[in-house]
Amino acid sequence: MKLELIGKPEGCKLLRMTIDVEPPLSPSSRIRSVSIRGDFFAIPEEAFDEVEDELVGAALEELGRRFDWLVWQKGLECAGITGRGLDEIVQKEFHNGV
Repeated sequence: MKLELIGKPEGCKLLRMTIDVEPPLSPSSRIRSVSIRGDFFAIPEEAFDEVEDELVGAALEELGRRFDWLVWQKGLECAGITGRGLDEIVQKEFHNGV
């Protein structure tokens, strides 16, 4: 199931996320692919691409926690994006009845 998500979570800039999950949307769905774009900054950019790649295979319910851990592990400097913000966008979809 491919989702196109957009939002401006508290403490974040505008975020756009394209995420493909399997099986269909549930907290235990596994991430098959993810692309995160928006008005945030991440330095170095190459390391952010690695973070996206390493989110593949994670459970959707682990997205924010895993994102924050990978950002820390790779020494990324991020402004305008947090794991909590990513989780908030996903939770919005759950509440919309997807």
